[in-house]
Amino acid sequence: MPKHKKHKMRFYSLICLGLLTVFSCATYKIYPRKPATTMNWQVFAANPARTGEVHSSIRLPLEKLWVKQPASAVGNALIAVDSMLYFGTIDGRIYAVEMNGGKKRLHKKLSIECTCAYGSERIIIARRYRKKTLYSLNLLTNKYDWQIDAGDIASEPLVTADWIYVASLYKHIDRYRLDTGAKTWRFNTEALLHSSPALCDSILVVGSDDGTVYALDAVTGKLVWKYRTGGCIYAAPVIANDMVYVGSFDNQMYAIDLRTGQLKWKFATGGKIYPSGAASADVIVFGSNDYHVYCLNALTGRLKWKAGAKSIITTSPAISNGIVFIGSADHHYYGFDLHSGEELWKFETKGRVRTSPIIWGDYLLGASENYYLYAFKSK
Repeated sequence: MPKHKKHKMRFYSLICLGLLTVFSCATYKIYPRKPATTMNWQVFAANPARTGEVHSSIRLPLEKLWVKQPASAVGNALIAVDSMLYFGTIDGRIYAVEMNGGKKRLHKKLSIECTCAYGSERIIIARRYRKKTLYSLNLLTNKYDWQIDAGDIASEPLVTADWIYVASLYKHIDRYRLDTGAKTWRFNTEALLHSSPALCDSILVVGSDDGTVYALDAVTGKLVWKYRTGGCIYAAPVIANDMVYVGSFDNQMYAIDLRTGQLKWKFATGGKIYPSGAASADVIVFGSNDYHVYCLNALTGRLKWKAGAKSIITTSPAISNGIVFIGSADHHYYGFDLHSGEELWKFETKGRVRTSPIIWGDYLLGASENYYLYAFKSK
């Protein structure tokens, strides 16, 4: 080959290599993300204690900022970290979209319904079933750090700075190392597990399908106490005021002492309590299948107010700045005054609402079963 042609080919090769490098870097251009100027919503119900409350700048009225349509319906949990929104869909995809504008920045296909949580620059993905059900997606490399079989998972994983706690459907609760996925302990239960674990002061609490609430030592996995309710528990416990608040299919909300497992009070509603509650200062807020949202005094269990919808309450609440946001199967998101129960805001979706709303800064985010994802922002 003539010398000038060799030089030309080398030149083109260097250009192609340079372009490939540029485009490869562009794949991960979203990182590092914008630093958080508000509280991140890193796991289902905002934090490990599952209180569903954040301090934010959200105010009413809200305006609809954008609407997006993923390939399938969005799952129960939305995660918001450093101006990015992460979520899973029922057809097995994980997305990351920009909070301001909704531009898609990440899209992973896992083929089975999945959910996610955030921890230390990783998205922890839980698939409902298959051989590999727990994944660690490194956000700096866009690659999986590890993949393991954690059993079928019908709940939301709990992620802390170093650990992942998972309630596996088929009767076991496990703790894994966040960096390696290595299992450090397992606790076996007597019934299936649909409830997501909650954590506070090194005590891990989770409900089971036979109505039992388990409290475990989060370090060792040993049983601290257990309490039996009168019905199946799907809701994640809420831990606040040194008490565990958990709803049951026996229509009751229970308040149990976090340290001893002794019942403090219980409150009867007119329907099953399926979704989790949320706690703020001295109140606990939750929805019931009797079409009502309830706000109780967290210390005494006395009713402060209740507000009605046109169908069952299907999501956990999100609380900030004295406003309770919650969704219903009547195709609406609602905003109620935390202190009085007055309806302050509502938005009609095109499908049933099963995705729990979340708050990040002055954004409110939610989704409906007709595959739509919504972002609202304070005007």
